[in-house]
Amino acid sequence: MASYSSKAYQLRRLMPAVLAMAAATHSLAEQRQLPRPEAPRPRIVTFSPALTQIVFDMGLGDHVVGVTGYCTPPEGAARPRVGDAFTINAEVMLSVAPDVIIAQTSPDKFKGVRDLNPNVSIVELRIETLADIQAAMRRVGEIVGRPERARQQAAAFAEEIQFIRREVAGLPRPRVLFVMGTDRPTAAGRDNFIADLIEACGGLNAGADIPGSLRWRQTTIEAIVKAAPDILICQNEVKGKEEAARKYWLSWKDLPAAGAGRVYVVSDPQWLIPSTRITALAVEMAKMIHPEAFAAPDKTAAPGSAAMPLWLARLLRLVAAAIVGAALAAAGMALQALLRNPLAEPYILGISSGAGVGVLLGLALAAWYAAIPVWASTPVLAFAAALATCAVVYTIAQRRGRLDPYSLILSGVVVNIFNGAIMLTIYLYIDPSRIADFAHWGMGRLPDSVDKLLLILCGACVAVGWLVLLLSGSAFNVLGLGDEVAASSGVNVHRLRLVTFACVGLMTAAAVALAGPIGFLGLIVPHICRMIFGPEHRRLVVISGLAGAAFLVGAESLCRTVGPWINVSLIPVGIVTALCGGPFFIFLLRRRFREAAA
Repeated sequence: MASYSSKAYQLRRLMPAVLAMAAATHSLAEQRQLPRPEAPRPRIVTFSPALTQIVFDMGLGDHVVGVTGYCTPPEGAARPRVGDAFTINAEVMLSVAPDVIIAQTSPDKFKGVRDLNPNVSIVELRIETLADIQAAMRRVGEIVGRPERARQQAAAFAEEIQFIRREVAGLPRPRVLFVMGTDRPTAAGRDNFIADLIEACGGLNAGADIPGSLRWRQTTIEAIVKAAPDILICQNEVKGKEEAARKYWLSWKDLPAAGAGRVYVVSDPQWLIPSTRITALAVEMAKMIHPEAFAAPDKTAAPGSAAMPLWLARLLRLVAAAIVGAALAAAGMALQALLRNPLAEPYILGISSGAGVGVLLGLALAAWYAAIPVWASTPVLAFAAALATCAVVYTIAQRRGRLDPYSLILSGVVVNIFNGAIMLTIYLYIDPSRIADFAHWGMGRLPDSVDKLLLILCGACVAVGWLVLLLSGSAFNVLGLGDEVAASSGVNVHRLRLVTFACVGLMTAAAVALAGPIGFLGLIVPHICRMIFGPEHRRLVVISGLAGAAFLVGAESLCRTVGPWINVSLIPVGIVTALCGGPFFIFLLRRRFREAAA
C-alpha cells in the first residue's frame, strides 16, 4: 500500500510535465499544418539595361526597386532612376533601400554605397557572351530565392538558340560582319554575344579578322574590305536614317557584301544589349544569313549605283587631312604673330575645344532629330562656338587694353576645362550605344568616307580665312615691333585682332568639323617653318599652311599603315599630334622662362 501510494504520488508530480509535453506536441502539429511565413523579398537595384531586362523577362520585376537612367522597364512598371555608369550617387541609390545591387561593373565603383550601408550586397554579373546570359539568369534566381525557376528559364533560353542551330545545320557558312556606325565604324570582334549569335545563326564572324584585341574594335573601311564579309549588318541607332546607312555601305565598290547587295541595317537598340531578348534577334539574324532556311523573303538590296572605290575614298580623306592641317598651321602662325606669344595656337587657347562643343552639339542634334543634316548643322554651330570662345579668351586676357601673354595661356586653360565640362554634359544626354561614335571623333580621327558637301564647305571656309591672313601678312610684320609702332605705321591694331580672331575661328571650326580636335599642330608647324624660313609673315602664312597640310597628310597615312602592325585597325591622328606636341610645348615653355629670367 505504501508502495502504491508512493508511485501515485510520483505520478501526480509528473502529470503537469506530461500535460505540458502533450500540449507542446499538439502545438507543433498545428504549426506544421499552418503555412510558414515567407522570407523577406530582396530589394534589388539592377544597374545595367541588360540586367534590368533579364530580371523583368524572368517575371521577377517585383523585386526591382531601382534602375539606371538608361534602362527601359516594361510599360507600366516604371522604377526610380538611381544613376548610371557616369554618375554613381550613393545617397540616391540608398534612398530606395536596396538589399542587393547587381551590376556589370566592378563592385569597387559602389564603395560609397557600402561605406554608408555595409549591409547592401554588390553582385557583379559580367555579360559578354550568350553563355554569360544564361549564367546571369541562374545567378539572379539564386539571389531572389528562385533557383529552380531560373534554371528552367535558362534551359528554355538555351533551347531556343539550339533550335536555330539545328535549322541552319549543314548550310554554307558565309562571312558575316556586324558593325556599329558608318564612317567611323566599330566592329564586333571575338568573344562577345554578337560573335556567338553569328555562329549560332550559321555564319562565320568576319570581325574576328579585324585587327585588334578588344571585343569591340574601332576599325576602318580598309580593314573591313580586307576582312571580306559576304554579309554586313550595320547597327544604326538614329531613327529615320536607316536608308542613308544602307546606301553608305552599298556605295563601297570593293566590299563583297556591297557587291552582292547583302547589306542590312538595324536600328533596334536591343542589338547592343545582351539580354534574354537576344533569342528574337537571333531569328531575325538567321533570316538575314539564311533566308532559305526560314522561308523568309530575301530582302537583299541592290548594289549602290554610285559605288565608291577605295582609292577615291583615300584621296578624299587625304584632301580633308590637307585642309585640316593647313587650317590649323596657318591659324597657329597668325595667333603667334598677332599676340607675339610663341605658345599661342587654337588648341591651347581653347578655340578648338569651343568649336568641338559646336560640333558635338551638331552631331547630337542630328542624332536626336534625323531631319537635320550633319553637314549643315555642324560647321555653323562649330563656327559660332569658336567665335564665342575667341571673344571670351580675348576679353579675359586683356589688361589695360593690352593682351597679357601669360593671362592668355591661363585663360585658354580655363576655357578648355569649361568646354570639356560642356562636352561631358552633352554626353549625359546621348544614348550609350552612340557614345562610341562621338568618342572616335573626339580622338581626332578623320572619317573613312568624307562627306563631299562637308568637304567643300569646310574647304571654302579655310580658303577664305587663309586668303585674309595672307593679306594681313604685312600688318603682322609691323605688329611685331609693338602696338604703338604698328599704330603709328597706319595699322588698325584693334581691327586686325578682330579680323584675325574671326579667321582663326572660321578655320578652326572647319578643321574640327572635319576631323575632330587635332591638338598642337598649330604650335609645332609654325615654329619649324619660322626656324627654317625666317620671321617674314607674308611668306610664313603660305609656307605654314602648306607644311601643315603635308604634315597631317603624312601623319594620317602613317597612322593607317602602322595601326595593323600593333594589332589595331588605326591610330587616330589626333593622338599622334598630341604625343608630339606635348613635349614640344613644354620645351617652348621652359625656353620662354629662361629668356624671361635672363
